[in-house]
Formats: sequence, structure tokens, C-alpha cells
Amino acid sequence: MARNPATIIAVTGEDDRFAEVRRHALQRARETGATLVLFDVDARPSILESPLPTNWSGQGEEEQFGDRLSTEDLEAAGRRPIADQVREARAAGVEAFGWLPENADAAALRDYAVRQGAGLVVVPAGDDTFAADVGAPVEAVGHEAAD
Repeated sequence: MARNPATIIAVTGEDDRFAEVRRHALQRARETGATLVLFDVDARPSILESPLPTNWSGQGEEEQFGDRLSTEDLEAAGRRPIADQVREARAAGVEAFGWLPENADAAALRDYAVRQGAGLVVVPAGDDTFAADVGAPVEAVGHEAAD
């Protein structure tokens, strides 16, 4: 019998193009009692910026953020749409957080999934960006991504 995942990571963005992925991940988290982490693929605003404080940021800012971001952390980082998605999951009874990766690719998703000990990663079907091994069982959900 398969073990229930303690942590589920789901690919998301600031709009509704990953709504099906989020709904599926939320349902799986509710069924299993897992914590849900929303992996924001829109987090990187430009090649010159990091979505979270870096060594060059103001004193104490880097320590403010951990590996799982609360709604307050997400809003402080300027990611209100993701904070709202986390609130929605929490309102549905799931412990939920967000994450703002430096890169929105399979390698970053794999590194984060391994660090978090993810038992399941939910990705959009047909999106080759996340087709590689991500270090945990994967469920691909939804219609093929549009270019």
C-alpha cells in the first residue's frame, strides 16, 4: 500500500492557467492530510533580480524568509496572487505555503522537492518544462499547456 505524502508541491503561477493543477493538488492534500506548497513559476521577474532577498539585500531580510513562505512572506515579496492562492487552500482546510524559485524549471523544482522531502509533485500535463525527473512521484494534470 502506498504511503500518503507528507508534502505535496504543485506548480502554480499568478494567473489561472494552473488552476486545474492547484485544484487537483488541493484535493490530494485534503485526502491525505499533506501540507501543500505552491511553486510559483512566475516568481522571477527578470534575469537581473531574485524573487527573494539575497546576500545583497538589506540587513536581516534574507533571514526573514525560510523554505516555505507564509501569506505574509509572499506579500512582502510582492506576490499577492500567490498569497491569495495559499489563503484559498488554507480556507479549504489544508496547511499551505508558497515558494518563489530563482528559476522556473525542472531542475529548480527537483531541488526544492528533494529539500522538502516531497511525496508528490503535481505539474501541468503537456508542459515539457517539468517533464524531467523531479525527485518525487509526479501527477500531470489538465490539458496540454498552450504556447
